[in-house]
Amino acid sequence: MTHAELPLPPRRPAPERSTHIAVADMLWKLARPGWFWSTIPSGEYRTEATGRLLKRMGLKAGIPDFLLIDADGCHYWLELKRGKASLRPEQLAFANMCHQRDVPHAVARSFAEAEAQLRAWGVLRPEAR
Repeated sequence: MTHAELPLPPRRPAPERSTHIAVADMLWKLARPGWFWSTIPSGEYRTEATGRLLKRMGLKAGIPDFLLIDADGCHYWLELKRGKASLRPEQLAFANMCHQRDVPHAVARSFAEAEAQLRAWGVLRPEAR
């Protein structure tokens, strides 16, 4: 059996995984036309080799979970955290950089907070629930 064929060790899903999927489902269904959005899945389990490769390819620590871009090209960043979980130092540095540059950035600690933030930014159709 080669290294690539070895099974991954059992691992509990990231605590915010279900919220992350629910936010993505909401965006698929309710995002206003003209908005672009994508997740940046850098937090899942990776082998050390994959981690090194992603870093070599330019992936930086601290990038939020979702990037959203409005029709005018303004970028918005949304980080999902569960409960009282703290931002890692790299996440805090990214948030501070965004705030210094007037780039919208928010942390949502529940699906309800994520929905409220997306509505406040105008990402979701107002009539949609």
